[in-house]
Amino acid sequence: MEKIFIHDLSEGIHEFKMEVKAEDIELTDKEFYPYPLLLTILVDKIQDVFRFKIRVQTQVKYTCDRCLDEYETRLDEGVEQIYQLGHSELDADEEIEIVPEGTREIDISRALQDTFLMNRPIQLLCKEDCKGLCAHCGANWNHESCSCQTKRIDPRLAKLKSLKK
Repeated sequence: MEKIFIHDLSEGIHEFKMEVKAEDIELTDKEFYPYPLLLTILVDKIQDVFRFKIRVQTQVKYTCDRCLDEYETRLDEGVEQIYQLGHSELDADEEIEIVPEGTREIDISRALQDTFLMNRPIQLLCKEDCKGLCAHCGANWNHESCSCQTKRIDPRLAKLKSLKK
């Protein structure tokens, strides 16, 4: 859990920088994040409202969905979250999280988890034009070619080919 102490913050903008591990913020798919996560957090305090701008930077390790090769890419994403002490007329607003009055620290783990979930690619590809694997011999077409026939004829339909001649 990553917490930012807000109890003694004066009004205005405050910057925090920290390095954490994926295990510390309870990320799902921790294996994608073997390197430290660099967090830059700007907290803008206006009375009982705290506006957090969180930037996450790290190197990410994925496995390609087409060829199964591991590859690394850079992650540099941000998220904004507003916290308010006590209650608000905007209680129904999803963008403002209400925290109890007297709160001394704010746990940003959930905001970080959301950042990783929202910014993970739907399809993990080592490169845009990844050729994938041969369905028959398993050769990685990015690194080698194979001698498998690309057009296999279903034996039940082989007789139809002779009719075409």
